[in-house]
Amino acid sequence: MYQFTYYISLKKRGNHVEITYNIISDKSDAAFIKIGGKSASSVFNNIISVLARYGGCTPVKISGDETIYSIREDLGPIVGTYLILVRKARNVEKWNKFFYELIEEKYVGIIKAFTSFLEIAIEMSRYMNSRETGKRKKQYILNPRILNALSSALKQFTNKIIEYEN
Repeated sequence: MYQFTYYISLKKRGNHVEITYNIISDKSDAAFIKIGGKSASSVFNNIISVLARYGGCTPVKISGDETIYSIREDLGPIVGTYLILVRKARNVEKWNKFFYELIEEKYVGIIKAFTSFLEIAIEMSRYMNSRETGKRKKQYILNPRILNALSSALKQFTNKIIEYEN
């Protein structure tokens, strides 16, 4: 059984703001998601605010240009999948509200599905990255094409589940 550690960071370089989400396992694999753009600060602040209410994150480093938090083990996959969900999202406020409700366990069934979506993203990225480089790497980045495809599917899936629950 793998042991994972999850980190989320916000980096500021001039006007550019970027969220980086890292998964580090005891088997030295690493996966990460990067999200930039004008909504990155809002998404990051929402995640940290919600997680902090439940003791779900711990500050690792806070400086002027970089803020890093470790995420509690049980919440790590949820945060990762949420970041895939909001990737290129137009209505970030809708998804920020959904994240709060998700952590509040309003949508219990989605939590298990979110873990599966993250595992799918990792496995599909491994496959795509090995095809693109011709060899399988131990250290990899979640493939942006896979993330874009899963983001669209995840938005539709989540919208339907919310519709059924309400």
